[in-house]
Amino acid sequence: MRISIEKYIKIHDEKIEMGDCPMKYSEIEVKKLLKTKDLSLEDQVKVNILNFIRTIHLNKQDFIESSFGSKFFGELPMTFQKNPGQVMGIITATVNGEVRKYVFNDQGYEELGDLLKLVE
Repeated sequence: MRISIEKYIKIHDEKIEMGDCPMKYSEIEVKKLLKTKDLSLEDQVKVNILNFIRTIHLNKQDFIESSFGSKFFGELPMTFQKNPGQVMGIITATVNGEVRKYVFNDQGYEELGDLLKLVE
């Protein structure tokens, strides 16, 4: 079952760690994460993805009508791709030489492999 980060915090009333809940977009959570120092590589991936989604919100873009072809370079190379009319986009991230795929929209993201398990 997926719940929002805000609901998770209310239920558990404790400090949460990055991997404790699904990555549904939350402006409050993104701002907290951006202030965090010494993030692990895994957490940096999460922050980069959520910050990209945050930019969509800040620019007040119509997600479905928008297209993306963004590339991040450096320690964590990532690409964000989506064509106009599509309800989901795809993220390719390279972490320590391993290529990972995620799907995303303006509400959050999830690993592609997790979604593909639904068809098994």
